[in-house]
Amino acid sequence: MSTPESNPSGRRSRRMALGLTALAGLAAGVVLAGLTLVVLGHDDADANPLDDTAPGLSHFSFHPRGCAYQPDRGGMVAHFEVTTSDRGRFTLDVQAVTREGADDLDIVSPHVVRYTVPFYGGRATRQFDVVVPLTDAEHQDGYRRCRYVVNGSQ
Repeated sequence: MSTPESNPSGRRSRRMALGLTALAGLAAGVVLAGLTLVVLGHDDADANPLDDTAPGLSHFSFHPRGCAYQPDRGGMVAHFEVTTSDRGRFTLDVQAVTREGADDLDIVSPHVVRYTVPFYGGRATRQFDVVVPLTDAEHQDGYRRCRYVVNGSQ
């Protein structure tokens, strides 16, 4: 009786079987990794940018375009523009502040409006007007400026 070591065709068959097994394992790993990426990418594409777990925008440009008291609109009106290609939500806190509050971040204003806007990916530029409610008396008391806090960071 011959053994695989003494039979060259037996050694070749064994090597071929090991090679095919390794190739099948590699192919299975590639397919599994591909499916994982497809599933993860599909979940991100279906996520709502306004969900509590949605990420904030990581790459954007924010341009304040002025802030003025407009009594006919009910307070301080902040004009700004946001440009991004990201998918996520943009959150901005607009505060009506006094001259001292504009320069001192430790002074907290009672006049704050939080504004959240979804962006769904693709290059987008949006312009906004946000009204921070303010009475004539509060405006006369010195609330004449706006301070912006973008996505929770000052």
